[in-house]
Amino acid sequence: MINIAIIGCGHWGPNYLRNLVHFKCVNRIFCCDTNQGVLDKLKISYHRIETIADYKSAIKNQDIDAIIIATPTSTHFTIAKEAILAGKHVLVEKPLSLKYEECTELEQLSQKTGKILMVAHTFIYNPAVVKIKEFIDKKQLGDIYYIHSTRTHLGLIREDVNAAWDLAPHDVSIFLYFLNSMPLTVSALGGAFLKKSREDVVFVNMRFPQGIVGNIHISWADSNKVRVVEVIGSRARAVFNDLDNLEKVKLYEKGISTDKPYDNFGEFQYRLRDGDIISPKIDLTEPVKLLCDHFLDCIINNKKPITDGKNGSDVVKVMRAIDESLKNGGMPVNV
Repeated sequence: MINIAIIGCGHWGPNYLRNLVHFKCVNRIFCCDTNQGVLDKLKISYHRIETIADYKSAIKNQDIDAIIIATPTSTHFTIAKEAILAGKHVLVEKPLSLKYEECTELEQLSQKTGKILMVAHTFIYNPAVVKIKEFIDKKQLGDIYYIHSTRTHLGLIREDVNAAWDLAPHDVSIFLYFLNSMPLTVSALGGAFLKKSREDVVFVNMRFPQGIVGNIHISWADSNKVRVVEVIGSRARAVFNDLDNLEKVKLYEKGISTDKPYDNFGEFQYRLRDGDIISPKIDLTEPVKLLCDHFLDCIINNKKPITDGKNGSDVVKVMRAIDESLKNGGMPVNV
């Protein structure tokens, strides 16, 4: 049986609580937040939980085996480091940290202590994203040309990070998962229209090995809420629409590629492929539940998480390159 503490219960933490109460392997659940009103409300809904105001008390508590960190990003490193050094398994909300060096330090601490360090890149556990990964690995899309994602809406305007740090880690983690590689270069342009202190609209371009291109559009200021990832290949196109509860994934068996190697334009021919539009059945289990299940399984069976410290560090490394490019007017940055 596992005893878990959730540190940070004001925004995203309750989503973990809502799922953890249903796992038979979870014994005691501690909720930790500096806002006593938040804890009081949770206690009304979940009578079995125990509440703690100071996160350090949770970390020092010998009865607690694992910590889930759902606090502001700027606090992730400090809390995670203290928790790992105290012998706790740790699940951290994305991004792992705002600094790549801190991510690698946490990764090394996890390896040294033998404690699980997992990053909550939730979309990697989304059955729709997993299905598209299967399409890619089975070569159903052919050669991958490019990946494009759009993640736009009005707000929530965060005060601690810009729109890129808020939303792009989702898409960066998906791109790395699909391609099993890091981008070679990153460039990004953005605009600060709502608050001059940080970008609320960002366009990211990435170049991966084999000439594959990645593009991300992030916005807090677009009235059209969109959550779409498209993977375009020579044989087919796969689309993940997170807002479509009926058909989250569609496979368009249409593509275009060169018919054969050519020496000049006169010999150039296109090969057009037409085919069906397939909407596979997707498991509708909540990704947060699947993520929690994976975290618990890794603890119980000493498994390496899919989104481990190395994965979290890789995503932050790309995010730092995006930051650097933003500050330099879109200048390409080597990753």
